[in-house]
Amino acid sequence: MKDHRIKLTALALLLATSLSVFSACSGNNDRSKPGDNSAQSSAESKKEVISDAGDDSKPTESGKDESSTEESKQSTASDPTDDKEKGSVPELPEPANMGEVVNGILIYNRTALEQFFGYDELAKSYGETMKKMSNYLGDDVKIYNVLVPTHCGIQLPQAVMDEYGLPDQNQYIQDIIKAYADDTPIVPVNTYDTLMHHRDEYIYLNTDHHWSGLGAYYAYKDFCKAAGEEYVRLSDLQEGKIEGYYGSLTAYVDESLVDPDTVTYYKTDKDITTTLYDNDGTGGTDTNLIHSYADSSFAYGVFLGGDNGLMVSKNPQGNGKKIAVVKESYGNAFCPYIAYTYGETHMIDFRYITFDFKKYLKDNDIHEVIFINNNMATATPARCEDLENLILE
Repeated sequence: MKDHRIKLTALALLLATSLSVFSACSGNNDRSKPGDNSAQSSAESKKEVISDAGDDSKPTESGKDESSTEESKQSTASDPTDDKEKGSVPELPEPANMGEVVNGILIYNRTALEQFFGYDELAKSYGETMKKMSNYLGDDVKIYNVLVPTHCGIQLPQAVMDEYGLPDQNQYIQDIIKAYADDTPIVPVNTYDTLMHHRDEYIYLNTDHHWSGLGAYYAYKDFCKAAGEEYVRLSDLQEGKIEGYYGSLTAYVDESLVDPDTVTYYKTDKDITTTLYDNDGTGGTDTNLIHSYADSSFAYGVFLGGDNGLMVSKNPQGNGKKIAVVKESYGNAFCPYIAYTYGETHMIDFRYITFDFKKYLKDNDIHEVIFINNNMATATPARCEDLENLILE
């Protein structure tokens, strides 16, 4: 497919998606329409892009608060998943066929995938949005920009990607970073390499536009390495599963074409309290990071109970620091790991909050912020607009 045809197709798809889909609350309705996702710098970039693939170093303890318990200090002396990230990227089997497109959804090997057509202009637009946010929050707030490739960019053979004209998502992420790297202190966290090293694992859902709890864990590790924080080992967490899930993409394709998902989540035994607030930041009711009551009809809702404007977790066994995670539904599976690590985690869905974002950070003495989005979200103008709506000056 020629480049101009890709761009025209992408623009039409993304505009249609932003009008009809992205106002929906995907985390609270797992049969919502696709596209409501959350989306290494080049040699010219002045910022190092964090990915742990091929990195022999262990997570540092720089900035670690002395209030951390001995348990948390020992929790990540090593992690078995690190070994795989130092090896070669797993090769995928040669495709027996090229799959088919049904109602805009690519069906390949009994898996449903959103097609991603982001290109450089869209990457630049999101990068410019992040630059504006950095300038708005100022030097007092350290920003981590966690960028996540979508399912098709990691787990499709190259021949299938070529067949449908799907672009290189690592290059797309690099284009985002280039748009702000020379002008801001934003720390980029490109999860592409790490996810590629785990591409033969269950890191994306078969029937849903979201990733799995395992995929989110690998991105969490990349963040911790960027921030110099110790990460929790999976072996220190309690695993749970929800079987038989047919997710958001089966609103567009018949369930007979795909295999159902098993949604896996990971809980901690740490004494963490979590509070759910109204979108204006008022009120406050007790809730949980992991809603293990979620059933097969609402399985992705196991993470945070779905989409909520503001949740705050307090972890007395954490690192004693505060952090805000600015996200949409893709970040729901990512947030619990941050709450297992930090002393206080403020989880903010930027699509819904109505309070003054900058004032909220100041009032709560928050000086670290994670912005996490996958490539589909970064390539959607409506999501950039939602982020820029947080800038009130």
